[in-house]
Amino acid sequence: MAAIQLKNIFCVIDPTTNRQRALERAVSVAAASGGRVHAYLCHMLPNGIPADDRDEFRAAERARHEAWLERLVEPHRSKGVDIVIEIESTEDWRSALANAAERAGADIIMRATFRRTALQRRVLKTTDWTLLRAARCPLLLIKTDSVDTLQHVLAAVNLKAKDAPHQQLTETVIEWAKAVAGATAAELHAVNAYQGGMNFVHPPDLAKRFGIERRCAHVADSTPEALITETAMALGAPLVVIGSLARKGMSGAIVGNTAERLLDQLQTDVLCIVQQG
Repeated sequence: MAAIQLKNIFCVIDPTTNRQRALERAVSVAAASGGRVHAYLCHMLPNGIPADDRDEFRAAERARHEAWLERLVEPHRSKGVDIVIEIESTEDWRSALANAAERAGADIIMRATFRRTALQRRVLKTTDWTLLRAARCPLLLIKTDSVDTLQHVLAAVNLKAKDAPHQQLTETVIEWAKAVAGATAAELHAVNAYQGGMNFVHPPDLAKRFGIERRCAHVADSTPEALITETAMALGAPLVVIGSLARKGMSGAIVGNTAERLLDQLQTDVLCIVQQG
């Protein structure tokens, strides 16, 4: 795997608020990495606009959002952060995000995420749901306001994965977790849940794969969600790095992979390494 670069940070702007967690985090990372922030705002066109007026309305909305976003990014630009903005209008803004990130050549997507109920996660195609299936690069889902120094990085893997896609995903998660921990001087921890003695993972083996001390390798006979959540709480709000295998067709339509189930259980930021399956 080539060295991980964070030169083009794609930041999803929420047009409904001045509180922009993703922008603050993107600016912080860009300042440290020397990268550029691509601030992307996508707004929906309301229904019921006469066809003859749609172009005029779209232009007026674009100008309004552009002026607002320019004011939002100017304080960061004045401190030397390279920020470009993009405004797009569409009738399906959730589906537009991944395509826009790919057009921009994004190395990572950053987006603020919010708590959903279990029922909402099951029945709604949320923005997180869409990005976890369509993104072509890692996705940082931001739940906290803090941009303080990162103390711990917790990587969740499955060393017993049998199929090639999940084995490759494990390797990519390891690479990203090690790179983030190294860049931030954070302590790296690894977690591997297993169910049943036949799937037991020896803690020293997990530590060896990550190049970490034995005390930083966490294993248990448990579900991934339970063990990851428990370990994250014990470490005190680490960045959690987890893989997400995006599937096509009917399997991709099912809501409920480990990354999605964790989003509302964790009170930490989650870096999803999305791999197209």
